[in-house]
Amino acid sequence: MQSKFKTYSDIKKKLSGFTYKGIDVCGPASAILANIIFSKKTDRKKYRDAIKLMWREPKHTYKNELMGNILTWNNPRADHKKNAEQITKRISTPKAKFKLVHIPDIQANYKNRISLKTLFEAFKIARSTQVKRKHFIYVLAAVAYTIRQYETLIKNKIPEQIKTLIAYNSSNVPECFLITLCRSYKIPTFSIQHALYQNYKNEIPLDVINYENVTAETLLVWSNFCKNQILEFYDRENRKPNFKMPVAGYLKELAPSAYSNPRRTDNSHILCLLPRDETDSSISLLKILKKLEKKQSIMIRFHPASDKEKIIPGKLPENFKIDTSNDLEATLETNNVSLAVGFNSTSIFDVLLYNIPCAIYDAPDCTLKPPEIPTFKTTDELVTASAQQKPIAATADYILGANISNYSEIVASSLNYRQE
Repeated sequence: MQSKFKTYSDIKKKLSGFTYKGIDVCGPASAILANIIFSKKTDRKKYRDAIKLMWREPKHTYKNELMGNILTWNNPRADHKKNAEQITKRISTPKAKFKLVHIPDIQANYKNRISLKTLFEAFKIARSTQVKRKHFIYVLAAVAYTIRQYETLIKNKIPEQIKTLIAYNSSNVPECFLITLCRSYKIPTFSIQHALYQNYKNEIPLDVINYENVTAETLLVWSNFCKNQILEFYDRENRKPNFKMPVAGYLKELAPSAYSNPRRTDNSHILCLLPRDETDSSISLLKILKKLEKKQSIMIRFHPASDKEKIIPGKLPENFKIDTSNDLEATLETNNVSLAVGFNSTSIFDVLLYNIPCAIYDAPDCTLKPPEIPTFKTTDELVTASAQQKPIAATADYILGANISNYSEIVASSLNYRQE
């Protein structure tokens, strides 16, 4: 059976090069297609959602906010909003102030009104791709909605109001439409790396579009490690990225206590950081932790989108508790964490910034195991791994770019270039 990524990638190749009034259609339409193809919904529900999309006309009620130097964000998660707010402050200067603007989901801020002209233009492109019949409706809907976005954005003269545009994530809906349009207007456009980007060597998840489908002119990456991971992916796919990748450094501002926390063992917790989708492996990891001594306290931190009830269907042992904080930094600041364990989560690397050792669970679906960090498959191996000391600060710098902060300089150089 063909993988979801292969299906997505094959369709995207057939869309490559198609434009509407000289504006790229492939990137934004591919973002829609990725979300459809990777969805866990039934085919019937996918077709229904695609058909609904063909009727939607974006309202852009936020259009008056899109003036000057803008940083857009969409994800409602508290940690992502905090990151966007911090970056906006970091790149703002007396000469170039940036404003943070929220872009609503495509499932909101719209009205139902079909445009036969738009559908006809989309139909011509969709038919020219010669995709399989079962994917035709998906492509038609994705292209039609992309064109509809362009038409309404241009009608409202939104690109003409923007000097610089930074998207928290230009690879996905809804930010990809405005970014692509502004890029066609020769407006400086940037995208921010908002999680640990890696070269997925086994089954490729939806997260790959974070760097596979960048629509901005420049992707601000955390570190050379992340940059090389992205380049390895493109080499394997026999492609070249159509965007620049300057190393800007870690996205988050480091707390004053970063690097200062000593390793503590008395009355301490093991912090278990679970990923979003790997339910079976998450259950297996908890079984390993349950075999540790009962006096060892375990704190479980879920990904916001993980299926908590499937992972923990019943009552937890007394030495286990669930972390309910919205902010990982707050958890690390207020709890005595001596070791963090997990896999397939950026958070497992975030703890390095607090001088807390970590170990990666070597699950069958684990996607990244840097040699600098110990791994384990059993309880005994976990005990051994927890005793291994590593140069935590150096590892954080290498993987996360924790000692680098070039956001202001990179954005400012683009503004200066444009002014010249």
